Amino acid sequence: MTDLTEAIQRGWATADADAPEPAVSYFRDLLAQHPRDRHALFAYASALDFADREADAVPAYEQAFAAGLDRDDLRQGLVQYGSTLRNLGRFDDAVTVLRQADNQFPGHASVNVFLALALSSAGRCPEAVRILITLAVDRIDSDELQQYQRALRSYAADLTK
Repeated sequence: MTDLTEAIQRGWATADADAPEPAVSYFRDLLAQHPRDRHALFAYASALDFADREADAVPAYEQAFAAGLDRDDLRQGLVQYGSTLRNLGRFDDAVTVLRQADNQFPGHASVNVFLALALSSAGRCPEAVRILITLAVDRIDSDELQQYQRALRSYAADLTK
């Protein structure tokens, strides 16, 4: 584990949702020490998002993406960025970003849930419900639900025909 990775973990370990600005300051200082590092950029973007400073987080996320986030950070970053865009009322942009995440990382529940939220916000509720029904059938371990799997998949498909 690198010193930067440990510093990022320490920063998140002490982050307080009720008082997020110290986390923002911590990660801003860490970024100043590692100005082009993709992990420092992503941590700072995430801290801004954590502090409900979505408008400030957008360019920070974009810098982190440009720096070349690796697989897990990229998936998490796309989810967070898509959610941020949705919170800013940029619904179509959010859907685009979250579809990219779904294409690159199929099968991730968090991607599907945030995509469904963005679709709903964009007024595309049938598509959002289709995604959530499919997620439920694929992921919820319930004999009762599985009993209706064929019908639910068919109904889900019909929602977006």
